[in-house]
Amino acid sequence: MLALVLLIFPAQARAAGNENETRLSVLADCHCSDPVGESFCSDFKDKVRDSVAYRLVDHADAYGIGVHLWCVDLFAGLPGVDSKLSGTMSAVSVAFTIYSDKLPGEVYEDSSVFRVGKGAADEMSGRILAAVGQLSTANKAVFEHIRATPRPAATPTQRVIE
Repeated sequence: MLALVLLIFPAQARAAGNENETRLSVLADCHCSDPVGESFCSDFKDKVRDSVAYRLVDHADAYGIGVHLWCVDLFAGLPGVDSKLSGTMSAVSVAFTIYSDKLPGEVYEDSSVFRVGKGAADEMSGRILAAVGQLSTANKAVFEHIRATPRPAATPTQRVIE
């Protein structure tokens, strides 16, 4: 019985690993401290997790698309603005990048600034995921080249002994 369990679980783990290899990594880097921005970022991450085309990562792995979000409450602290408006709308800045372990850093792709209302976080996060799809399609050849290029084998460092 134990042998059967040991044979089944590694096979399942390998199958899950192969599934993840076909999905493009998306690094969601959120800097949102206001309620609407936090909801927007959470909705976006959920959409990436639920996607069949992408997988959410918390750090840059072999290659993928970076989605960097910064959010600020539009009405917090503004003089003359009714405090009832705080927490109802966020200004969101998004920067899209491409990263790879074969590049010296992330490569800028696009950016945008927009407003998100409390009731529109779900819709706007869907639009950002659609933008990821457009960037993925536009850079398909780049990702295929990265995927096809073998990683160089690690070479031992030589030290001169004096």
